[in-house]
Amino acid sequence: MKNLEQNNIPNYTPASEDVIDMHGEIENKERFQEFLNNVENAKKDSIRVVKYTEKGDPMLHDLEYDGEVIKSTTDTRRDKFGQGSIISTTCTTIEVVETTEKTDYILEGCEDTIDYTVLVTWK
Repeated sequence: MKNLEQNNIPNYTPASEDVIDMHGEIENKERFQEFLNNVENAKKDSIRVVKYTEKGDPMLHDLEYDGEVIKSTTDTRRDKFGQGSIISTTCTTIEVVETTEKTDYILEGCEDTIDYTVLVTWK
């Protein structure tokens, strides 16, 4: 049944402004930083972060900031070995957590309590 559903999902075509996370190699970091700045300055913006699984399947994470809250929509339907679902929630901000090895960007103040790590950049 799951395979049948996955066959009906449109193929993902990368857009030039998408932030791509290919196993820790990040493309369009500048666009992600611009989104963070806009959230910090209460300026409306939206962005798509695409993480690829080890098998090369894209998992889409859309973030839409309306000037007050961030609507987060994660679409894992193209992950052949995952849950294959769409999960949406609303969050208040993105927390930047820096360690010596990496920087985590985590959604905070969310309606639900699951892992909301948006992006990880390794140093």
